[in-house]
Amino acid sequence: MPNAWPDPASYSTDTTTWGEVPGTDNERWNNVKVATGSNGYRLATEAQWEYAARGGEGSPGNYTYSGSNTVGEVAWYIENSGEMTHEVGKKTANGLGLYDMSGNVYEWVWDRYANNYSYTGNDRPDPTGASSGSDRVLRGGSWVYSAGHARSAFRGSIDPSRRHVSRGFRLVRPSLTAE
Repeated sequence: MPNAWPDPASYSTDTTTWGEVPGTDNERWNNVKVATGSNGYRLATEAQWEYAARGGEGSPGNYTYSGSNTVGEVAWYIENSGEMTHEVGKKTANGLGLYDMSGNVYEWVWDRYANNYSYTGNDRPDPTGASSGSDRVLRGGSWVYSAGHARSAFRGSIDPSRRHVSRGFRLVRPSLTAE
């Protein structure tokens, strides 16, 4: 099968040259998988995102928001955002030194959203989300919504073809460890 993706030399930041954004019924979009064991950049799984937002193992507290129980210390949300996004790092970091895991912009994660699916850390060491469903999970809240959406445990979802200035993403790269 010939490569259906454009040559990287033709990549452009001009969105008018991108063509149609695939919808959720796009076969190529729906068949993409996380290549476990790879070391490239990608979206975090939902479980990985929540682990990072909560500050990892031995976090200095079980906080409601990423790094604090006081939302205004760590998050931009509807009541303090001035109805706009803000430069990263203007609020307090969490226990892992990560900024803006609560508020500012919702962050896309890898997992699909399903109403009847939930994961717990007891399921397996690094659980992945539902195996089907057209919507993708959003985490962290944004400047458009209330403080409740900025909680580390809050999860939302939306069709991935829907764009908005209150959504973004954070890339992760799995660590390489010697065996």
